[in-house]
Amino acid sequence: MPQAKLSDPSGRGKAEGFKVIFPMMQHPYTEAEIQAVVDVMRNAEGQTQGKYLEKFEKDFAAFVGAKYAFGVNNCTNALKLAAIFCHIQPGDEVIVPAYTYCASAIPFGDLGAHIVWADINKDTWTIDPDDFERKITPKTKAVVAVHLLGIPCDMKRIVAIARRHGIKVVEDCAQALDCRIDGQHVGTFGDFGCFSFHAAKTMTTLGEGGMFVCSDDQVSHNVPGIRHNGLCAFQGERERYWVPAMSNVDEFLEDRWPQNFCLGEAQCALGSEQLKSVIANNEILIEQDRKIREWLKDVPEITFPGIVEGGRYVVHQYIMHYDGSKYGKNRNDLLDLLTQKYGVRAIVQYYPLYRYPLFQKKGCGAYDCPVLDAWWDNSFSFPWWCGIDDESMRIMCEGLIHAVKDLRG
Repeated sequence: MPQAKLSDPSGRGKAEGFKVIFPMMQHPYTEAEIQAVVDVMRNAEGQTQGKYLEKFEKDFAAFVGAKYAFGVNNCTNALKLAAIFCHIQPGDEVIVPAYTYCASAIPFGDLGAHIVWADINKDTWTIDPDDFERKITPKTKAVVAVHLLGIPCDMKRIVAIARRHGIKVVEDCAQALDCRIDGQHVGTFGDFGCFSFHAAKTMTTLGEGGMFVCSDDQVSHNVPGIRHNGLCAFQGERERYWVPAMSNVDEFLEDRWPQNFCLGEAQCALGSEQLKSVIANNEILIEQDRKIREWLKDVPEITFPGIVEGGRYVVHQYIMHYDGSKYGKNRNDLLDLLTQKYGVRAIVQYYPLYRYPLFQKKGCGAYDCPVLDAWWDNSFSFPWWCGIDDESMRIMCEGLIHAVKDLRG
């Protein structure tokens, strides 16, 4: 893992001038992971839909405690499968937290759903169960509970509310592998769980990949055909194995065409290998979070997310909130100083989705999210990856402390 590259043009011992350059992956591939991919390239009978997919699905189901798991090419299409099996029709409503990545909402809108934006809880920064319940109407078909940043949603309350109203629960776990509540893995509380293996995640299958999990027997029967262009075997005995053809193409849901969401064998072999290190890597991220909170404990302007009781926060990205209202300052003032004077390039994540042109143009621009509106404009993120050295964390924290003090006046 390349360490943070530090430059100090203004002299050692001063906070200003330091630069922290961070990699685009959470951690590098190990030799065992590289070899797993090479073995498939050299030895696999086929490059897709084979024994490596079967093994990865079994390994993943065991890891999260799911009854069924299905590898797909990305989490967006795992969410698309969830939307398909929620039987979303034009005019249905789906409740989605307004604070999330756009892919949490797009698959449902693509099937004709009207997206209703849920506000965030002021403490956990994930979907507010009370606001979710307030926004249920007779048209509500599903709710998307997003475990954003590796922070678990209050799934016990969300599922209880949904069951009372006959609403499907889709868990977006793209950033939450190994995130748990009372030991139970997220993605297994609701009807469907969707995971990502994008390059920025705790584990990645060559840059893209995803997993769809469920416990419903009928859904599990239909997923392979929906995932793979309706491909299936001809039924019954055949006099000649090649008549009428080697394989059949059929429908698996009357109201849906099949798709192609397949995941390659090399990706699956890598996924099985990477699962072995997920918990250890998350423990590194959790320890990094502990150290930063300790460094910043005496800075009241900076706050961190709270966690539901029994929740395991796996710290996918490092978002904080700045409150400089007492001094007439805001996030932009802070980041100007942090970047220009102290050389720490913080970033801003996840614009509220109702502010994006896409959702406004699709008729989903209306919103009632006062907590998010008040909170988001003062949120920001530190550079973040698995294995940040203590010196880089010290530089970032000291830069932030100095910038906050400067803004006091």
